[in-house]
Amino acid sequence: MKTINIKGVKYDITNYKHPGGNVIDSMTDGQDATYAFEEFHYRSKKAKIVLDNLDKISNVQNDSEMLKDFEKFRKSLEEKGFFKPSYKHITFRILELIFIYSIAIYLIPYNIIGSIFLFGIFGGRCGWLQHEGGHNSLTGNIKIDKIIQNISIGFGLLTDGSMWNSMHNRHHANTQKIGYDMDLDTAPLVAFYENALKNNNKIVKYWLKYQAYTFLPITSGIFVMLFWILYLHPRKIIRDKNILQGLIVILGHISRVSLFIYFRNSTVFQGICYHLITLWVSGIYLFGHFALSHTFMPTIEKNENKNWVLNALEHTVDIDPQNKLISWIMGHLNNQVVHHLFLSMPQYRGPEVSKELILFCKKWDLKYTIIGYFEAWYLMFENLKDIGYKIFIKSV
Repeated sequence: MKTINIKGVKYDITNYKHPGGNVIDSMTDGQDATYAFEEFHYRSKKAKIVLDNLDKISNVQNDSEMLKDFEKFRKSLEEKGFFKPSYKHITFRILELIFIYSIAIYLIPYNIIGSIFLFGIFGGRCGWLQHEGGHNSLTGNIKIDKIIQNISIGFGLLTDGSMWNSMHNRHHANTQKIGYDMDLDTAPLVAFYENALKNNNKIVKYWLKYQAYTFLPITSGIFVMLFWILYLHPRKIIRDKNILQGLIVILGHISRVSLFIYFRNSTVFQGICYHLITLWVSGIYLFGHFALSHTFMPTIEKNENKNWVLNALEHTVDIDPQNKLISWIMGHLNNQVVHHLFLSMPQYRGPEVSKELILFCKKWDLKYTIIGYFEAWYLMFENLKDIGYKIFIKSV
C-alpha cells in the first residue's frame, strides 16, 4: 500500500495516478506532505476535490510545534496580502520583454553583438516569467498563468511548459535530495556532489576536473540548451500531440532567424548561426543563475526525509533579497528560500517576506542563510572545482 499524509490525514494512493507524474512518490515515505500540497495546489479547486475523494486510512498526529507555528505564519502572510497578484507588476514584466525584443531587432543592422546579447537576455527573462507562470503565482488564475507560461517558454526559450513543470516540481518536492532532484543529478555533464558519478570512466573524470570552467560556456550554453531545444522538449510536445505549443516554438525559431536575414541581409546559414548564439547567451544567463541558489548546499540522502520548512531553509539560500538590481537580474529568484517555502506566492514579494522570515527563524532558532550575489557565484564555482577535483583524484 502507498500512502501520503496531508493535513493530519493518511490517504491511500496505491491506485492513484497523479497528473504531474511520479513527483508524488517522493512524498510517500511517511513525511508530512501538507505544505507541499498547499504550495503546489494553492489555487486549484480540482486538487482539493480529488483529495477529498481519496480513501482515508487514519488520522496522523503532527507533533511539531514549529510546523504548527509555521502554518500560522503562512496564514498571517496570506492575511497581509502577500499571496495576492499584482497586475501592474505582471504588465510591467510583459512590456519589459516586448521592449527588450524590440531593441534587439532595432540593433540588428547597427550592432549585431548587442542585438544577439539582448535576444539572449530576452530568452532568459522569458525563462523567469514562464517559471512563475508554471507555479501559478502570476495572475491568480491557473489557466491564464499557464497561457503566459506556454507563450513565454515557447516563443522565448523555444521549449515546452509541461515538460518544465514535470521536471521542476520534482526539484521543489525534494530539493538537493539525491535521486529525486533533477537539478542535482546531472552527471556526467556536471557533478554537484562527490558521489554523483556512477561509473569510473577516466574521460568523464577529466571532464569533471575542469567543470568549473566549462559549466557556463559549454555545459549550460551549449550542451543543456541544445539537448533541451533539439530533443527533450520537442519529444514531449510530439508525445503530447501539443500542436499549439509546437507552433509557438516553431514561430520563435523562424521569426528570430528571419529577422537576422531581413535586417542584416544575412544568408540563411548566417541567420541560423546568429540565432544559435542568442540561445547560448540565454543558456548561460538562465542556467547559471538557477545554479546559484542551492547547488553548493548540503545534499539529502535517498532514505532521509525532511519537512517542508527545513528542506527549504537548510538546502537553499537567499541572495541579496533587499537589492532591487539583483532581484531584477535574477528574475526575483534571488529569494530562493522564500520561494521554496511559498511556491504560490508572487515572487516579487520576496524582499518583504524575507524580513518576516528572519523573525520566524529567530523565534525557532532556525538558520536562514542570506549571502551576497558575488559570494553566491564564488561558492558555486568553488563547489564545482572542489567536487571535480575529488572525483578526478579517485582515479589516480
